[in-house]
Amino acid sequence: MESPVTVFTQIPDFLDYLGSDLATVIAKTTALADLDLNPKFPFLCSRHYADLIKKASDPAALLREILPTKDELKKVEGFVDDPVGDLPAGKSDCVIQKYDQRALIVSTATCGARCRFCFRKNYPFQNTPDVARQVSHWLDTHTDVWEVILSGGDPLTLGPGAFRELIEAIAMHPSVTTLRIHTRLPVMRPDLVMQHFELLRELPARFSCVLVSHVDHADELDEESATVFAQLRFSGWTLLNQSVLLRGISDEAIKLTALCRKLFEQGVLPYYLHQLDHANGVAHFEVADDEARELIAEIRTKLPGYLVPKLVREIAGEKSKTPI
Repeated sequence: MESPVTVFTQIPDFLDYLGSDLATVIAKTTALADLDLNPKFPFLCSRHYADLIKKASDPAALLREILPTKDELKKVEGFVDDPVGDLPAGKSDCVIQKYDQRALIVSTATCGARCRFCFRKNYPFQNTPDVARQVSHWLDTHTDVWEVILSGGDPLTLGPGAFRELIEAIAMHPSVTTLRIHTRLPVMRPDLVMQHFELLRELPARFSCVLVSHVDHADELDEESATVFAQLRFSGWTLLNQSVLLRGISDEAIKLTALCRKLFEQGVLPYYLHQLDHANGVAHFEVADDEARELIAEIRTKLPGYLVPKLVREIAGEKSKTPI
């Protein structure tokens, strides 16, 4: 009988769902498999992602992305609550502007899961009830903005009504010609992406539309993500992916190569490979810059140039991503 649960908020329930076959893997993956000691960023995982773990060729990597560990509680010099300078760039409760003629909308505090390496894990999120009004008001006085980026949280976790209201507020401003959505839902909650498809299919007639998926391991991609990407591509969306280079998850050339190839099989171009943002509680995921450069050099020998992502870092206060 199929479980009615769509998300897990309690680690014991999540581990019980995974079953005893993964017990050894779990024991090796985390020093904290039965407690959640980070009340600011509590455990959350979708059932869909749990199912991906159950059938993964490398379940330890996916578990490491989602299970809290005691390493998160360590204070490490140079790791801060706002590593990319979101707060100083805030223009309202939900608008961030770091780059000329572009604006990022923190559309919601909600995600499909809580990835343990999240650079906004310490961000003072709040679900702004009037986000559409705030965005429209801000765009009224910033007519040079041509690209609006929906972020969060995950913008596709918004209910259909709230999502449409936000899109309509943006569409009222003719200066905005490009709409970009950053999301992890194709691999976390593909069902929530599907609830927006009527609107998503309409948008390429109104904007140049770009969807940037956040996929970090080939085992996160399956038939459901392929369906989501195929329908978006058919509707006229440009599909890109950005990943984070993560210790114990994607820090091998064979894993990065497999990810890039599988993304392309599903119609998505690898775009950025980000070095880890130095948020408090994520230092154990860091890969040194020299090692990162060596990995990129190795995958260049295994992939065509169009499948090799750009290795970059985001530095607070800079006007663009910084190549490494």
